[in-house]
Amino acid sequence: MASEGPTILIYVQEQCDLCDEPILFQCGECRIKLCSSCANEHQLHESKHDIKPYVSDKSKLKSISVLCKIHVDWMCGLYCQDCEVPVCEQCITTGHHGYHDLKNTQDLLQEKRTIINLDTKEMENILETQLVNIQKRLDVLACTSPSKYEDLEEAVLQHGKKWHDAVEKVVKTFVSEIQRMKNGEKDILNKLTQDIVNLICNTENNMKLNKEMIEAFEAEKILGYKTKSEGIRSKIPEINVPNPSFTEFEVTESKIVHENFGVLKTKVMSIDDERRKSREMVQTYVDQPTVPKLVEKLTQLRTIETGLSAVYSLSCMENSELWVHGTDNSIVRIDRRNKKLERIKTMSFDGNVGITLNGEGELVYTDFEDRSVNILKKSQTHAVIRLSGWKPRDVCVTMEGDLLVSMSSDDEHRARVVKYRGTKSVQEYHHDLKGRPLLPAGDTALHVTENKNWDVCVAVTSAQVVVVLNGLGAVRFKYSDKSGKKEFRPMGLATDSQCHILVTDYFNSRVQVIDKNGKLLRNIEGHGIYLPLSVCVCNYDTIYIGDSTGKIKQIQHLK
Repeated sequence: MASEGPTILIYVQEQCDLCDEPILFQCGECRIKLCSSCANEHQLHESKHDIKPYVSDKSKLKSISVLCKIHVDWMCGLYCQDCEVPVCEQCITTGHHGYHDLKNTQDLLQEKRTIINLDTKEMENILETQLVNIQKRLDVLACTSPSKYEDLEEAVLQHGKKWHDAVEKVVKTFVSEIQRMKNGEKDILNKLTQDIVNLICNTENNMKLNKEMIEAFEAEKILGYKTKSEGIRSKIPEINVPNPSFTEFEVTESKIVHENFGVLKTKVMSIDDERRKSREMVQTYVDQPTVPKLVEKLTQLRTIETGLSAVYSLSCMENSELWVHGTDNSIVRIDRRNKKLERIKTMSFDGNVGITLNGEGELVYTDFEDRSVNILKKSQTHAVIRLSGWKPRDVCVTMEGDLLVSMSSDDEHRARVVKYRGTKSVQEYHHDLKGRPLLPAGDTALHVTENKNWDVCVAVTSAQVVVVLNGLGAVRFKYSDKSGKKEFRPMGLATDSQCHILVTDYFNSRVQVIDKNGKLLRNIEGHGIYLPLSVCVCNYDTIYIGDSTGKIKQIQHLK
C-alpha cells in the first residue's frame, strides 16, 4: 500500500517588478508592480504618480506530490542537496543520505522558483539589451566595413601620387595591407554574426523552456534546475570596432622615402578562445603586436605652451593637433608649436565646455549655457542635441559611435548620463533598479568617458568620487582616494588601450591611473604638473595633461 507521504502546498505569490519581494502596490502611470519598499522609493522620485494597492487573482495554492524514484510507493518531503534528488522517509531510514544536506522540499521549491524567475528575467535582459543590439550592430558593421577601407585605400593612393615612381612600391605595400585587414575584418564579422544568431536562438529556446516549466509546474525539473544566464553571458563577444586611419608625412628630400611616406594604423578584429578582443596593428610590417605595459620610468615628451590661463578640456587629433578650451568662451585648435589654427565661439566659459572627437575626427562639444551638444563639420557648427530642464556637462563618443552626454538638472538636484544615437535618446543612466540615484547631485562637473570594456566612467567632481557603471547601468565600483595630502578632486577623465582609467587629482597635482576594477596602479606627478584640470589619451597611448598654468604636458606611460 502506498504511503500517504506529505502533499506539499505551494503558495504562488507574484513578485515586485524591481526586486524579489511580494507585490503590494501598483503605479497607475508606469503600470509597474511594487513591494512596500520600492513603492516608497518610487513615490519619492515620482511624486505625481498615483500608487494604489495591488489586487490580483493570480495568487493561488498549488499542490504537488513528488514520488520517490527508489521507494516508488513513498512520496518525498525532503530534497538531498548533495545527491540532488528528492528523498522520502525510507531513504533516510535506510541511511542512503546520512550526513547529507537535506532541505524541506517546499522551501527549496520556493527558492528554486525564485531563481528560475530571476534567471529568465536576466536572460530576457541579456536578449533585449545586448544580444539583439549586437546583432543589429554586426549587420551595420558588415555593410559599412568595406567603405571605410575603400576610403582609406583612396587616401593612400592619393598621397602616393605625390611621390611618383619612387614610391610606387611603398604604395602597393600599403594597399595590400589594407586589403588584408579589410578581408580579415569581413571574415570576423561574418563569424561573429553567426555566433550571435546561434546564441540568440539558444537564449530564446532556454527562455521558452523555462516559461513552460514554470507554467506546467514540473516539480522535479524545477528542483534540479541550474541557472543558464551566466553561461550565456560568458559567450557574449566583446566587439572593439577598429577605426583605421592614414597619417600623412610631409615629403622631405633629405630622408628616405619609405620613412617619410606615412603610418598606417588600425585595430584588427580577432577572436580568441577566452574572449573576442581587438589587437593593435601599428606598422605595416608588424603582424604580432605586443600588449603595451606601464613603463617603469615616465618620460615627458614635450611641454606645449597654449597661451591660455588654464586648460579645462582638451582632445587630441590623429595628426597630433589639439582642441583646447580654457577660461574664455571659445575652443581653439592648435598644433604642437602652439600655432592657432581655428577658433570656435561658445556661450560658456571657465570649464563649462566638454570636448571630444567622433570617428571622423570631427569636433563634438557641449555648451552648458546654450544647453546644446554640437558637431563641427567643415568649419560649420551644427547643434545635434538641445536639452530642456537639463544642462550638458561633458560628452564622449562611444565605440559604437553613439554620444554619452553627462548633464545636471536646472535646479542641480539631479545628475544623469544619457546615451544618444543621432538625436534620439536610447539609454539613460539615472537610477538603479530600486529607483535610487546612480550619481550624486549638486553643483558639480560631470566628466564622462567610455572604457574599452564598455564601462561608463563618470567623475563627479564635488562629490570627490569616480563612479563606474557597466553597460546596463549597474554600479561596478566607486573610486575615491584618501592617500593625498589634500582632498581628492577628480577634474578630468580618460581611458587608454589597456582599459586603464586616468583621473586628474586636482588639489594633489597628479593624475591617478587605476585599472578597470578600481585598483590604483600609479600616480603621475612631477614633470611640472600643477593643479591638473584635463587629460586625454592620443596615438600610441600618449597622455596629454592640461593644468591650471595653461600648459599641456605630453607623457608616455605605456611601452
